[in-house]
Amino acid sequence: MSAAASAPARAARRRLLLWGAVAIALAVVLAVAFWPRAVEVELATVDRGTVREELVDEGRTRMREVYVVAAPVSGRLLRVAVEPGDAVRAGEGVARMTRGATGFLDARIEAEARAGLAAAGARRSAAAAERELASIEATRMTTLARDRLVAASVRDAAVTRLRAAEASEQAAIADERRARSALLSAGVGAEAGTGVSVVAAPTAGVVLRVAQESEAMVAAGTPLVVIGDPGELEVVAEFLSQDAVRLVAGARASLENWGGPPVAAVVHRVEPVARTKVSALGIEEQRANVVLRFAAPPPAPLRAHDFRVDARVVVAESQGALRVPLGALFRRDGGWAVYRERGGRAEAVPVQVGIQDATHREVSAGLAEGERVVLFPSAEVQPGARLRPRP
Repeated sequence: MSAAASAPARAARRRLLLWGAVAIALAVVLAVAFWPRAVEVELATVDRGTVREELVDEGRTRMREVYVVAAPVSGRLLRVAVEPGDAVRAGEGVARMTRGATGFLDARIEAEARAGLAAAGARRSAAAAERELASIEATRMTTLARDRLVAASVRDAAVTRLRAAEASEQAAIADERRARSALLSAGVGAEAGTGVSVVAAPTAGVVLRVAQESEAMVAAGTPLVVIGDPGELEVVAEFLSQDAVRLVAGARASLENWGGPPVAAVVHRVEPVARTKVSALGIEEQRANVVLRFAAPPPAPLRAHDFRVDARVVVAESQGALRVPLGALFRRDGGWAVYRERGGRAEAVPVQVGIQDATHREVSAGLAEGERVVLFPSAEVQPGARLRPRP
């Protein structure tokens, strides 16, 4: 009887153990299935280095000394032989003008000039006649005064009238010359016997532009050739006004994207006036000119006028700064924060930041050198989340 009663009890215990094992196995499976998985992230180490804040904008090379050679007089310009890029010396001829047509704009002006010359000639003849009469009278009065037939005062008056008549004659001669100059060439440095005036370069340099190449009639003051001095070169960059106020004279800079390696430069002047410029997107911007000078003689290919470059100016720099990659920072509670890896889990840490460059930002508080932070944290990264470094 006891043996028959113990058999069902043993079977019940076996069933209980079996179902218990099944329950434990199911609990383990559920625990494994719902256990929080580690988030795969990319980690970076907080280190020390140089953080350099820079501003970059487009600029143009400019020769400081540019001379516009203009026609000295009105006349016919012969064909200009120089071309852009030609080197010229000071005093070297860059253009030639004929003398025959110089000074005539139309028939009315020519007629006025000839009438003025005729009137000046008549005045000179009249002045010469008055001078001859005064000379005869002065001679007569001098002889009479020597014989004591007239008073000395009469002789002195006659001599004074002679001197006045001579001065009047000289003035009339000058007026005649002035009137005649309207009919003659006023060119300086004319080639002897050719009737051609040579227009000379005021200084040594390079021809930048020929304003008038073909033969033509030109008026006095018409631009003919533009000459620049490649030895006096600078760069003018157009920065936004809110960026220009941060730049100061003497700041280090570099010139890039001109077709060669970066060239060292220095900010020379920030012009205190801005102008409105419409961007390619149709946005009105206030831009100011920032003038940069080369720290060393520029390379030969860059010694040109109005070539495009990119001006990179150093605004602030910190040597040996504690820095963190920009990708680790995110906004939190109105400030900046990072996720720091601590014991395999994510920890949100607020940080105080300073200047930044293209890759890093200075950290003044919140992190220590050697700590690791999460780069580009996703929404899965939350405080306390387990982290798994990405290979």
